[in-house]
Amino acid sequence: MYRRDYFLNETQRLAQAIAKLLGLKTAGAKPEEVRQVYNGVLDEEYDVKEAELLAFNNDEFWQWLHQKQFSAAKINTLAQLLYYSAEPFVDDNLTLNKLQKTITLLDLLELEHHMQLFENISKRRVIQQYLKQHGA
Repeated sequence: MYRRDYFLNETQRLAQAIAKLLGLKTAGAKPEEVRQVYNGVLDEEYDVKEAELLAFNNDEFWQWLHQKQFSAAKINTLAQLLYYSAEPFVDDNLTLNKLQKTITLLDLLELEHHMQLFENISKRRVIQQYLKQHGA
C-alpha cells in the first residue's frame, strides 16, 4: 500500500511540474520564468543541471539513467521536459541534443519498462521527422 501511494504521489507531483511548465508556455510567460521552472524540476527531481545533462554523450546518458534507476514516471517526465523545452524546434545543436535525449528516454521506457503511450508515439514521429529534415 505504501509503495503504491508513493508512486501515485510521485506521478502526481511530476504531472504538476509538467502542467506548470506547459501553463507558463501557453500563457506566454517570459522565457526566464519557463526556464526557472524547468531548471528547478531538473535540480529537485533529477539532481542534475541542464548543462550537465546536455553534456552527456549518448552512452554516458544511458549509463547515468541506469545508475539513477529512475521510475518509469520519472523517465517519462524527463522526456516530456526535454521535449517541451526544445519547442519551438529550431535548427540548432541545442534542439538536436534535447530531442536525441528524448528519443533515448522513450527507448528506455519501451525497452526496459515496457511502456508505450500514444502521446510518446506521436512525439517520437515528430522528433524523427525533425531529425530526418535536419540530417541527424
